[in-house]
Amino acid sequence: MSTVTTQPILSTTNDAFYGQAWNTVYDAMNVPQIWGELIKYYGPNIGLLEFAVMQGATVPIAGPTKTVWEEGSLVKLVKLNGTIPQTNADTNITFSLDADEFSANHNCYLAVNDQIVIPAYYIEEDGAQSILPAIYQVLSIYDVTLDENATFTAFPTRADTAIAIAVPDDTELMVKPGNYANGVDSGSPKSAGWYSRTFHTSTVKADMEIEGSIQSNEKYYEKLKGGGTGIFSKASIEMDFFLSKAINDEIFIGQGVTNVITQATRTGSLNTVTGTVGLLRHMAERANLQYYTTAYQSTDFDDVKDILTSQGVANRNVAFLMGSTLYKFIENSNLDFIKEYSGGTDLMKTFAQINVEFQAVKKNGVSFMFKELPSLSDPTSYGAAAFDGYHKELGFIIPDVDVTVRNSMESPETVKLKNFSLGFKKYGSEDRTRIIKDLPGMANPGTSSSSAVTTFDEWRMSGLSEFMVLANGVNQWTLVLNDSIL
Repeated sequence: MSTVTTQPILSTTNDAFYGQAWNTVYDAMNVPQIWGELIKYYGPNIGLLEFAVMQGATVPIAGPTKTVWEEGSLVKLVKLNGTIPQTNADTNITFSLDADEFSANHNCYLAVNDQIVIPAYYIEEDGAQSILPAIYQVLSIYDVTLDENATFTAFPTRADTAIAIAVPDDTELMVKPGNYANGVDSGSPKSAGWYSRTFHTSTVKADMEIEGSIQSNEKYYEKLKGGGTGIFSKASIEMDFFLSKAINDEIFIGQGVTNVITQATRTGSLNTVTGTVGLLRHMAERANLQYYTTAYQSTDFDDVKDILTSQGVANRNVAFLMGSTLYKFIENSNLDFIKEYSGGTDLMKTFAQINVEFQAVKKNGVSFMFKELPSLSDPTSYGAAAFDGYHKELGFIIPDVDVTVRNSMESPETVKLKNFSLGFKKYGSEDRTRIIKDLPGMANPGTSSSSAVTTFDEWRMSGLSEFMVLANGVNQWTLVLNDSIL
């Protein structure tokens, strides 16, 4: 393992406009000084904004909030409240279910004549350890309005079945439809509801300001072949960069705003700040978690299939987005796997095929498409030393499936949305996807306009975007973390 010493990142960025002070302190590229580059930019730094746009995962939003009604699974397990004790053969059992199994109206997924399936570990058949699970059919429910205190009574479908080991509290059991005699009444109906999730918009801004007379100073950089067109080029590109950075940061690490924070408008009234919840918090609260030890190994891929299966995901194509260190772990582990099992016969051929840069792998029937997010390694933000590699070592796996949602409970139409999409506020004559406006003062570089919105000797531009992160079916996602954070 090599020892690496890095140097601090040099930066002179401050909360200030391009005015006379900047011209004096930084020399402003005046002749004959030379400024070698327009913007110092560390790496390609593609973010989730660019990823969503390239994937076509953007939708218009017509309000500051959007409530999406999302379908859950039609089939579910039931969790015990308390144990199911040992019994003799051909003996009824009684049990209760966890309070979360009941709706506000005391409805429950498990109904009379449904059957629960108890794993073979707990079962004896004809006095011997069973190798098959046992089935008990619900005979009655005593006072379902008591919720977790309601008592279910069930009988074994086979007379030689007994519970030899008590089934523990909080065990989640499979439910199946029951058996009926001919000529009898039907069982209870079931209905599936919708999960309601409300998403909020974030409004982010970036600004540019140039003091009068700065643009009209001749600069050496403009005279170079391929050089810029003055300070406006630098200022406007930086503004555009900071607007994209603001969007990308909100998409990934936005926390939402639950505190009451107000800001003054032009008229002096106070408006409340809102914010969207970013993907990292969505995943921490609702996604599956996969912790790897030291480095992500080839065998760790095998666990992902079990995660997908546990959430009812039949699709075996997933996108695996990650930081640079996790990408390195995956690349190294796959190379080690190849060396271990190639026998030295096809290693060079395999190297040529994969070109070391893994973009896809199929393991345990799951096809992984890899994408490193360089922004997670940016030493000026997520890759800062204070994070101790946290962002560089994390990743997240998103199945390539659409989620069925409806826009409101009043609308019968359902639509398909990507698991992750961006909603940009756009309705009527206003499109707030990316607004960039001139705010001319007495200085108007590059324009013949005679209008001004202020008498100050300046020229300003302002950028704005209002958007929300729409994260659907997050229970199907997997957040991958190094267990060193525990």
